[in-house]
Amino acid sequence: MPVLWVPALASAAWQSDSSRSSLNIGLSGHTGFIIPHSRDIRDVSGSNPWGIEADVSLHFTNERAWQYMQGYPRLGAALAYYNFDNPDVLGSAYTLLLYAEPFLSAHRRFSLSFRFGAGLAYMDNVYHPDTNPDNLFYSTRISFPLEVNLLGNYRLNERWMLRAGGTYKHISNGGLRQPNKGINFPSATLGLNYALQPAVFPERQLSEGMREQQERNILVAVFGTGKDRRDEPSRKLPLLGIAAYVSQPIGRISALTGGAEWIADYTLRKHLQDEADGRSFQRGALLVGHELRIGRFRFNQQLGVYVYSPYKARDPVYQRWGLEYHTGGSMFYGINLKAHRHVADFLDARVGFRF
Repeated sequence: MPVLWVPALASAAWQSDSSRSSLNIGLSGHTGFIIPHSRDIRDVSGSNPWGIEADVSLHFTNERAWQYMQGYPRLGAALAYYNFDNPDVLGSAYTLLLYAEPFLSAHRRFSLSFRFGAGLAYMDNVYHPDTNPDNLFYSTRISFPLEVNLLGNYRLNERWMLRAGGTYKHISNGGLRQPNKGINFPSATLGLNYALQPAVFPERQLSEGMREQQERNILVAVFGTGKDRRDEPSRKLPLLGIAAYVSQPIGRISALTGGAEWIADYTLRKHLQDEADGRSFQRGALLVGHELRIGRFRFNQQLGVYVYSPYKARDPVYQRWGLEYHTGGSMFYGINLKAHRHVADFLDARVGFRF
């Protein structure tokens, strides 16, 4: 999903004014752990992946790009190698990502940045029923990585910048072939960046249109995905839902959220039918959380509590992690991950309206 937003951001960034963009190269290292989000992969999730990443980017400084992201954004590409610390089962990954990375307070010596990226990955030791039956994470050599990170950036001088923070990466084949549990690994990140063309970052003010997007909103979205059946994991059934919530700003880039959602999980309906269980397969919940607003992008974290769940879920509460893109009109698009503690339930795509 983030890669679909790069062309729109590039269009805004290339419409330059008198400011000059900066060409940058960087090198970073990663070390982390694998999240055992399913019982089936718990026995092979005890390793500590590490990786090295090289990237090249343009850091845009014009007015239009700043208004688009409420900060000065970078567009770039990153090439990385990840070793999953388990060569016999998990092997390694070679990834190529395109990313968008807005910077907050880029004109200061210390700044924060948020990266959203997506691309392609080559996996060198995939599942095989005879030679590698324990690798349930991925079963195709070509897979699709998604990445988000939060970095603190300290400018040493006009060319050199030290970077440190955390990265969360997900790699799966999108359900093209089973098994496809997907591998999720957060990591600590440390890197160094060099500006081939140093840039100046003017202080700017939000336009009237962008100020309107930072006000209190009521949001309504419909969402859906395909979910693996319990009896036949290689086959999927639809999961559909609707969500409505209020977003109340409490700062320049922060907002509190509260609302509700309703979910119809047809894999659960099939399971209940097979068990001759007459309980409903639908669930309803209340949600509260926080939203980070960065221009047209919003990153939200919510806690859900079931208020209607005839067939009890894994836990009475769950978490949601979402990323949205808001158009200049009233529509928005996004992806959202629902999880019970460390176990992912599903990843959905959504479309909605902002009032």
